[in-house]
Amino acid sequence: MEETLGKRIVANRKRIGLTQDQLADRLGVTAQAVSKWENDQSCPDIATLPKLADIFGITLDALLGRSASHAVCGEVVEDEDNDKKGNHRKEWIFQWESGRIEAITFSVLVLLVGTLTLLSKLYTWDVSFWNILWPSALLVYGIKCLCFRFSFFQLGCALFGGYFLGENLKLWHLEMGSELIFPIIIVIIGLSLLMDALRKPKTPRITFHHDGKNGKTESSFHEEDETFECSLSFGECSRHISLPRLSGGDATVNFGELTVNLTSCKEFADDCTIDATCSFGELVLILPRHCRAITESESSMGSFETEGHPYPDASDTVYINGRSSFGSIVVRYE
Repeated sequence: MEETLGKRIVANRKRIGLTQDQLADRLGVTAQAVSKWENDQSCPDIATLPKLADIFGITLDALLGRSASHAVCGEVVEDEDNDKKGNHRKEWIFQWESGRIEAITFSVLVLLVGTLTLLSKLYTWDVSFWNILWPSALLVYGIKCLCFRFSFFQLGCALFGGYFLGENLKLWHLEMGSELIFPIIIVIIGLSLLMDALRKPKTPRITFHHDGKNGKTESSFHEEDETFECSLSFGECSRHISLPRLSGGDATVNFGELTVNLTSCKEFADDCTIDATCSFGELVLILPRHCRAITESESSMGSFETEGHPYPDASDTVYINGRSSFGSIVVRYE
């Protein structure tokens, strides 16, 4: 019997120990959609197939059961009339699914800083480049995060960034003494920590496609000698680590969302240490519940969170050295 795409999805999902609900949550689709794929009632769209392959830790060709030279699920047809006329129009498509908002955020920040700097020269505003840069970064970061999840910390970033940007540009001046700023920041951080502890909302994600193709993502992955190393810039990626014995690893994110799943590792070394670094993004480390994480974190306008709990008699220990700058590191037990 020929192996279908649905059967390959079922086999790989079970191989890495995910339920249909968990797989659907990672892809940003419904469990019913995953069920239809596995029963060959429908097929994942083109944007979802690479994400499936990344989650399963296999190549796209292996997922599709084909060699690189074979065509799958359709073909590209050129419009002969447009081709003859030399009319090569490019279509921009905006889709709310999983994606790469960080690159857009960085672009908006560059445009905002550049525009305000240019205007400051044209209108002879007495303001330095630094006094434009840092409040603009706070403002853009806060607004970007609030589009996906409400947090008092992110709201504070947006409000303080907007306030100091306007004040530095002399658009307004509020009588707020400097002695009030520090306690206000403490209150905002406390409210943010309380809200995040009470609930952890799901994060909507966003993707931009150009001519039906995903934007470029810079990522690397290396797994060898009981260790792993993965990095990501400007994008989203999920890595599933499967080693007989894990001695350590390194995960780095810059302007992106990276998930590292360690639940398939059979054994953890006594001194297993993972270096986790996140700047302007989110890094999620998924640990099995028989493993307990001991964390040591350094944060600069970032956060370090834990979701779930290990078993009371957890036999393994992982040491996590976390460094977060304007980002979030999450340790999740599954």
